[in-house]
Amino acid sequence: MEDLNQLKTHIGKLLKELRVNQGLTIQDAALGLDMAFPNYLYLEKGKKGAPKLETLFKLAEFYGVPLDYFFKDFDKPHKKNLAELKLLTEFRRLNSEKKHISLRLLRALRTG
Repeated sequence: MEDLNQLKTHIGKLLKELRVNQGLTIQDAALGLDMAFPNYLYLEKGKKGAPKLETLFKLAEFYGVPLDYFFKDFDKPHKKNLAELKLLTEFRRLNSEKKHISLRLLRALRTG
């Protein structure tokens, strides 16, 4: 569920960026897309359900971008989570003494 919320937020940010770069108001965009103002606003704020594929096609066509534009750079949060998961996995494999040493090292890195 967290991934879906991140995707909705990601798409919303991209929509706002496209709209602003094209000099459009939210009302202009909603009107051009034949969409109710609140529905467009919810999409842009990532507050509504994930947009349907048909809606993404309509948005891509309206803004003149390829459909995959809405997914660009979306995998970056996952890479961060993967790195953290690997770190945690390795940490769990350490014995108690090495865990304490690792924690002291991490605290020193954070403050230094």
